[in-house]
Amino acid sequence: MPISKTRRGGAYISVLAATMLIIMLAAIVLSVTAVSRRLTARYSDTIGLFDLAVAGNEQAFFLLRQPIDSHKEEISYNAWARVVDDPLLGFTYYYGSLLLDEPTSIIYRQFFIEEAQKLLSVALGNNFTRVHFDYHLAWGLDTAIDAGEHVIHALYQAETIVSPGNAFNVTTTTRRNIGDYLSIPIAVQASIIWTASERRAIVLDAHTILTLESNGAIFPFLPGPGENLILFLDEFTLAMVESLRIT
Repeated sequence: MPISKTRRGGAYISVLAATMLIIMLAAIVLSVTAVSRRLTARYSDTIGLFDLAVAGNEQAFFLLRQPIDSHKEEISYNAWARVVDDPLLGFTYYYGSLLLDEPTSIIYRQFFIEEAQKLLSVALGNNFTRVHFDYHLAWGLDTAIDAGEHVIHALYQAETIVSPGNAFNVTTTTRRNIGDYLSIPIAVQASIIWTASERRAIVLDAHTILTLESNGAIFPFLPGPGENLILFLDEFTLAMVESLRIT
């Protein structure tokens, strides 16, 4: 039985469509495979860079926090000495003792940070190189891994930048040496902020209370004869938050 031209044409189109679909699927597979190979190659170039950048930020954080933790008493004393001269000094009752009232607490916190910044400036100057308003530290890491008959070398270059202020920004950028060229850079940024850590108790004797009252301080209650008042002062330290990759 002869096949009509219409049916023959339809069969031809179906075969052609199926062939084109196979070719498109093959092209997609090849394309995905090529992209995967490129990504795999790039991954091997950048492996470990993110962790190394995070470590750089942590090192900067350690260098900043160390002098604060070592001189808390000195910083607290200097901040309190400045608050004593403030005419707006006020207190609130706290379980038989005293706390600074809210306006005075704000002033005290600012004085605490200003006193701490003096130590931080020294620490930054001793460990970093100042460039305009920022502090830079270039460093590197050279590793060698014994893999049987071969030794695999990896050379990393990094730079940590600290931008000071009431809060700090710290960014570490890392690269890996690959033969005669450098890998794409990986940069990780974090914020270092001031946070309340603990409270220090100081004793207000009768002479100190009288002096404070003469300067305008208002107490919610006064001690009996021969008694002292205990004042709890907040202390602050640095904490790292918001560590994220930016490139």
